[in-house]
Amino acid sequence: MSRQHNHVLNHVAISVPDCDKAVEWYGKVFGFRRLSTRTEANTKSICRGDRMTNRAETQDAPIFKIYDSKLHKVKIAWLGTGNSVGFEVFEFIDPPNKPSSDFDYAKTGFFHIAVTEPDVEGAIKRVLENGGEQLGETVSMGAEDQAAYVRDPWGNVVELLSCSFEHLMANK
Repeated sequence: MSRQHNHVLNHVAISVPDCDKAVEWYGKVFGFRRLSTRTEANTKSICRGDRMTNRAETQDAPIFKIYDSKLHKVKIAWLGTGNSVGFEVFEFIDPPNKPSSDFDYAKTGFFHIAVTEPDVEGAIKRVLENGGEQLGETVSMGAEDQAAYVRDPWGNVVELLSCSFEHLMANK
């Protein structure tokens, strides 16, 4: 059997009750940039900025083929990060999303994203100034490396790590 290709992480998606505010927050705090133009798959149409998709208007939209029939309206924004991993922001409008303030690290599934941030304390300050919060303490991850967990205003957890993942794990 041949060795499996080491795949590239393509994008991460979060769900929030206000897409525009989340795009602004992630831009201010982490410098993520809204992607303004993209060509829609299998069409010649251009999507400028965000997309509002309504089942009543576009029943054959790909999102309605993926999610169940209860979904009727969703807004999506696309952001770019410093290493080209995409960051999608979903605002489920009908039915509306259900924000959660619970952080349950023992629950199965994804429970945080991690951002490489050389200045962890500076990032924590930006998070707090923009309505987020810190979870627990800032911890030492070795000689000069630090990590901290923060939460955006909508309950999504972000780990701040002062070095790359590979650097951190290679020095264990």
